[in-house]
Amino acid sequence: MATQPDVSYNLPKFSFCAAWNPNGITFAGRRTVGTHPFAVFVDNNNTVYVTDQINNRVQVWLDGTVSPTITLEDPNLIHPLGLFVTKNGDIFVSYSSTSQVNKQSWKTRSSVPVANFSASCFGLFIDQNNNLYCSLSNSLQVVMVALHNSTNMITKVASDVSLIPIRKNLMYHYSIFVDSAFNLCVADCGSNIVILFSLEQPLGKTVVGSKAAVSFALHCPTGVVLDADGYLFIVDSGNNRIIRSGPNGFRCVVGCTNTSGSASNQLNSPFALSFDSHGNIFVTDQMNSRIQKFLLATNSVAE
Repeated sequence: MATQPDVSYNLPKFSFCAAWNPNGITFAGRRTVGTHPFAVFVDNNNTVYVTDQINNRVQVWLDGTVSPTITLEDPNLIHPLGLFVTKNGDIFVSYSSTSQVNKQSWKTRSSVPVANFSASCFGLFIDQNNNLYCSLSNSLQVVMVALHNSTNMITKVASDVSLIPIRKNLMYHYSIFVDSAFNLCVADCGSNIVILFSLEQPLGKTVVGSKAAVSFALHCPTGVVLDADGYLFIVDSGNNRIIRSGPNGFRCVVGCTNTSGSASNQLNSPFALSFDSHGNIFVTDQMNSRIQKFLLATNSVAE
């Protein structure tokens, strides 16, 4: 299945008729990821990363393993939230205890602070120009800072964020995603919408939700990713489902029972999602304290 070669995450190509097995497989449970696992990231090598916020660690599974291969912990860093992994394997994690982002390596087990913010980052993303985006938990803004300098460190970000680009007009946001044209997608839980900010435009456009040109009701969206064709996959947390866009509009693909629960075909306040290279969907199923994996069942696109 095709992915974009110059990014660390998977961008599968799907037909709009693609379907996933409605019954998920529990990839990891409470003993491994704690209660309310936060972020999940699957890289091009199908290595899976999860922030276990309760046990203050990042769990890492290499492709094909059923138990964590590596556990990243630092006694000085508490409550990991946002997570992003770069092409060279650097792991960027935001911590609510320090309101900072640290760069970690599972090879050396080292942890280096790279940015201090006025609040913790619910969502993290690093674009192809090595700019780091953070969705701030208290100021209802997404901020961007450059990581590319000779020391691989960045200047401390002022608490008033007056010197860096700002994406405003958000209510209570979580996940962010930046496409290849540097457009920013934000899952805005408080407004029940997903917003698209075009490059260098401070005001966004509602692309999903009651305020969009084509209305599709959401209830606290918390996760958003794109596929190879730029179609949206959204964690519609309050409705306990995952939906996707396509040429014919929006439809539910996972958790389509209209009720929350712990059965294999149900989710309970899901939070984040990520694709592996095969098009399977990994979801942090927070109130069930598990990571669910939904297998791609059919896809008419030739692999």
